[in-house]
Amino acid sequence: MLQEGRPVPRVTVRELVGFVARTYPAPMPVAEALALAGLTGLSDRRVDRLSGGQVQRVRFAVALAGNPELIVLDEPTAALDVEARQEFWDAMRGYARRGNTVLFSTHYLEEADAYADRIVVLDAGRVAADGTSEQLKRTVGGGLVSFDLAGGPTGWLDALPGVTSYEIRGDRARLRTADSDATVRALAERDAIRGLEAAPASLNDTFLALTRKSSAPKPLTTLETTR
Repeated sequence: MLQEGRPVPRVTVRELVGFVARTYPAPMPVAEALALAGLTGLSDRRVDRLSGGQVQRVRFAVALAGNPELIVLDEPTAALDVEARQEFWDAMRGYARRGNTVLFSTHYLEEADAYADRIVVLDAGRVAADGTSEQLKRTVGGGLVSFDLAGGPTGWLDALPGVTSYEIRGDRARLRTADSDATVRALAERDAIRGLEAAPASLNDTFLALTRKSSAPKPLTTLETTR
C-alpha cells in the first residue's frame, strides 16, 4: 500500500478499485473491498474530490483488490487527522480479523501501542526487542509517579526510593522510578501530598530505553498486527 500518491482524476472510487481488481487472477469482490475500507457510501464519488483521509482509505481498498493475505504499510497515517486515523485503523482491524496480517512501520508509538499485536524494534540493523507492547514495557521496568507540589520545594525528590530522575511541569512533579511501589509508599508517608498518580512506563519510554545507548542513526520501529 502506497504512503502517498496523486489521486487519479475523473474516475470514481468504484471504477478505480474495479480496474485494479481486474488485473488479478482471483481478486476480492469490489463491493467487499469497498466495505472493508469503509468506502461503500463514497463508491460513486470521484477520487480526486475526496479528503486526505478518504483518499488514504481508497489506497487501502486498492491494496485489497488482489485479495492479499499480507499488506505492508509505510507510515500509513502520516498527515491524517484524528478522526481519519481512527477510521483507518478500524478498517485495518476489520481486515486483520479475517485472518490476514498487516505489517507496518511507524513513528507514532501511541498507534503501535494501541493497534499492534506484536512489536519489533530494529536499532542499527539489529533486533533490539520483539514481543507485545506489555512484554516490551516489562523488559524496561519502572514507571512514572506524579503529584502536585503545591508550591513546595523540590530538593528532596531525588532522595525518594526508586527515583532515577524527575522533572517539574508547572506545579506538578513527574518522577521516573525503577520501583513505583516504593516511591508511592514513601510519598504516602508525607503530609499534604495531593493528586498522586502512578502509571507504568509508556511505549515511548521503552523505545528510548532500548535505543538510547546506541550511537547509530535514528532507529526504525517496525510493527506487525495480526488477528
